[in-house]
Amino acid sequence: MEKQSLRVSDSVDLDAIKTAISRALAEQSVLPPYDELCEMHRALVGHIEVLMPVAAKQIDGMWHGSVEWYQRRSKLDTIPHEVTQGLGAGLQSAAWRVKTLGYTCRWLLEVSGLSNSAGAEGA
Repeated sequence: MEKQSLRVSDSVDLDAIKTAISRALAEQSVLPPYDELCEMHRALVGHIEVLMPVAAKQIDGMWHGSVEWYQRRSKLDTIPHEVTQGLGAGLQSAAWRVKTLGYTCRWLLEVSGLSNSAGAEGA
């Protein structure tokens, strides 16, 4: 089981994911250009697609009667809908949706356990 999780983490670019999350969640006094938001959106959606199965496996390994399992599974089940919403019609909605995807991506990274394994490898 340990070997399989290492193979998964090897195929996941943690630095790229963390950079995308940081860019999406950065506080800015001026909204970024729409093209930049489109680029961030594409990157975040790609990272979310990579992290979803890893997070799902971690969540499915939990006891299915626990409140924590139910909360995590419920959030995980809403992510495909969140991803398909796109950026919206205006710059403000696009910026908000990119920020929301940044939070979602960060949550997936935490739930997947990959952020913890990266810290352990570096120590």
